[in-house]
Amino acid sequence: MKTLKKLFITFVLIVSVLAGIGYYLYNKTAPDVADLSAEPVSAVNLFKDFATNETKANTSYLNKVLQVNGEVLEVKQNQNRQTQIILNSGDPMFGIACTMDQTNKQVKPGDHVTIKGICTGYLNDVVIIKSLLLN
Repeated sequence: MKTLKKLFITFVLIVSVLAGIGYYLYNKTAPDVADLSAEPVSAVNLFKDFATNETKANTSYLNKVLQVNGEVLEVKQNQNRQTQIILNSGDPMFGIACTMDQTNKQVKPGDHVTIKGICTGYLNDVVIIKSLLLN
């Protein structure tokens, strides 16, 4: 009987600790991109690196904060109604897709901008999330 009671108490403690860890991770906020240091790169060079050797580019850029500068090709809304700025990559079909956290400035095609955000990889376009417009 004592063994069963000890096992039950141990089980309750383990479940409580796991629930606490789960609650913490679920409510943990993402770091603010504005406060993080970024690696500067041009949109053309970023796309070229991914197009020529995706594995090497993933090592260099994946999940890192980048400061990408380039020419705006298009400004649109994505399916979540977030503003998305597409930068010219030098490729006529694909670009650098930057999903903006907030836009405090009007941007139009042809503008040269610098955008800071987190690179999440290459899916025809190079994808940058949690982006901020720096200029």
